[in-house]
Formats: sequence, structure tokens, C-alpha cells
Amino acid sequence: MKRSLLLLAATIGVAAAIVGATRAAASSKAGWDEGATTIRYRTHQVINPRPLDIAPPAGPSTGDEAIEKEILYSLDGKRIGYDVLHFTVVSANLQTRTLDVIVDGAVVLKTGTVNVQGETTFRTIRVGVNGGTGAYQHVLGQLTVLRTLPNGDDIDQLTYTRVD
Repeated sequence: MKRSLLLLAATIGVAAAIVGATRAAASSKAGWDEGATTIRYRTHQVINPRPLDIAPPAGPSTGDEAIEKEILYSLDGKRIGYDVLHFTVVSANLQTRTLDVIVDGAVVLKTGTVNVQGETTFRTIRVGVNGGTGAYQHVLGQLTVLRTLPNGDDIDQLTYTRVD
């Protein structure tokens, strides 16, 4: 009888641990964007991407770089900050006119700087948010270019969540 009670208690303990672990996993997977903050804004280039033809051969090739600066405006037209971006070419296919690049940059806003980093071929542009300074010191998320306007400006969406 004593042995049966011990076995029953152990079984209940294991079951409780499994239920607890399952609930914890479900809540952590409930969606990274639950409680996330999203900012949509328009970007206007003030320094167009300037290619730096660093590596041979001449023209776009592995190792070449570019820099870009954009002024950021809220969707109602108020200036909210700027971004600075650095691109490094990983591969260039001249036949398909496709570049695969690593992007590293900063989005500078009034309350701090958001660090962005990732890879793109420019077909869709989506890079990671990996911290920053000030209000953005402990954030993770994503920066996405939603569309390009006829004048060349982009509409971007910055989505992040606090992880501290």
C-alpha cells in the first residue's frame, strides 16, 4: 500500500511537471508579436546607395559595399528620425541582375537607436531587429519594407517586442 501511494505520488508529480512544461511552452510560443509595438513610417533617401567597388572584378561582385541614409517621416508627414545602412554583397548574378547582400544598420529615433541586421535579395526586404539603445536596448523584432511609392520613397514597418 505504501509502495502504491509512493508510485501514485510520483506519477502525479511527473504529470504535473509535464502539464506545467506544456503550458510554459505554449505561452512562450503564443506569438512573438503578442504585445509587440509596430511603427509604420515613410523613408526618403538623402544619400542614395553609393556602391563601393572594393573587390575585383569591376562591377557588382562579392565583397563590394554600399551605404545609404534615409530620413524617416510618420505617415502623417512629421519627421521622426533617420536611418543609416551598410550593405555588403555576398553574391552577384549579373545575368539575373540579382544581388544577395548582408544589411547592417541603425534606425535613429527620438527615444533611442534600433539595430537592424539581416540578408536580402531586394525582392522582399525583411531584416531582424536585434536590440539598440535607450528605449530599444532590450528589443527583438523585424523591419520590413512594405512597398515603394512612385516617388521612390518606401513605407517601412518596424515591429518589436521587449525581451527583458
